[in-house]
Amino acid sequence: MTGTIGSPMPDAPEAIVPRFAAALSVRTESASAAKEAVERALSRLGGQTPDLALVFITGPHVLHASTMASLIRHVSGAAHVVTCSAKGVIGGEIEVEDAPGVSLMLAAAPGVRISPFLVGELPKVPDKPGPDWHRDVLAEAMQIEPDHAGTLMFCDPYSVPLVRTLPAMSLATRSMPILGGFASSASTPGQNAVGLNDDIRNSGGIGISLSGDLQLEGVVSQGCKAIGPTMVVTKARDNIIQQLGGKRAVDMLREVVSELPVGQRVALTKGMLLGKVINEYRERFGQGDFLIRGVHSIDATTGAIIANDFFRVGQTVQIHIRDAQTAHGDLSMLLDAQKLRPRPEAGLVFSCVSRGKRFFGEPHHDASAISQAFSPTQAGVQQAKSGKHIDVANRPLPIAGFFADGEYGPVGEQSYLHTMTTSLGLFRSPRLAD
Repeated sequence: MTGTIGSPMPDAPEAIVPRFAAALSVRTESASAAKEAVERALSRLGGQTPDLALVFITGPHVLHASTMASLIRHVSGAAHVVTCSAKGVIGGEIEVEDAPGVSLMLAAAPGVRISPFLVGELPKVPDKPGPDWHRDVLAEAMQIEPDHAGTLMFCDPYSVPLVRTLPAMSLATRSMPILGGFASSASTPGQNAVGLNDDIRNSGGIGISLSGDLQLEGVVSQGCKAIGPTMVVTKARDNIIQQLGGKRAVDMLREVVSELPVGQRVALTKGMLLGKVINEYRERFGQGDFLIRGVHSIDATTGAIIANDFFRVGQTVQIHIRDAQTAHGDLSMLLDAQKLRPRPEAGLVFSCVSRGKRFFGEPHHDASAISQAFSPTQAGVQQAKSGKHIDVANRPLPIAGFFADGEYGPVGEQSYLHTMTTSLGLFRSPRLAD
């Protein structure tokens, strides 16, 4: 899975013009914040007119989202402006949490075709789709072309269920990644903001299919640790797990938890997570082999577990807990692997709302790690104090993103909905990669 154009390697010709630019503003007044972000980003784009603008805003700006999108479109001249609201935004090495923030990514991409679509208008996935349905019906609706590089998607979690839709979309994209996340600025329906150009809505979702001279690679880093033994689902219906290992699901969980060390039992008081194995053909399961799913509730009468995803008989599952040390190590390992490849031109970051400073005990953890992995210089995180000037101009990798209420990203050749992860999209140039 691949990405767009890259900023030059140290020995690359200086004539290469950057195709991406990012900027961050923490101004409290919405129009001023949008103006500051777009002017800074434009100044870093080498005089080019962007084809795409991705605008991520925090809650205090939601009421003015349409005005901000219109201003950014007018000033930048971008053909497509996509907006998504979030609890926190990411720009460069900075993570803005629980405060006004605007993170902007501009892309000037000659040779790349940008095709927006409304997620809510995609055809409904049949109970038993035919062998060619994904290619002939869904791929056409998503505007997937033969040289498809990837899809970006931003949705409202209260109005766009993706349990069945996202797996079908992944099959339609010919193994290319789907990256993005659920809007997270609101805790009740009808309060998020997602939109294309001036059409900002409080529901629905926007997808952007990218084709042509582009490589988009997705990297998913998990933030959970597996504990206890693996278990096999022996009876289930949709998102209800009735039996594990031939026993009532709740009885099996109690049995497993009772044998855990005290520290792990304490960690479970923050919420139980259940990992389901992605590839059952592996002999052993380790970090990255599970999709992490939340346990919504337990039916005391039947002893069943109600989860936030579908499970089937024969699937292997294991209890997981949130773990900052595991999250740090997993992200570091994945970034080390990426540093062996050609340097990317830009990055999009979608981190779970449960990460951030409360999870790691320090601010800017994920953003700083990603930025520094591709940067020879250290950035001034101390500039992130609210109201102060933030300049990310000298950071080699333009980065934008937000804290999501569920992250989309690929594992292997299929894209999934995740939780407690950081989903990273890296753009590279096919020519530079070669």
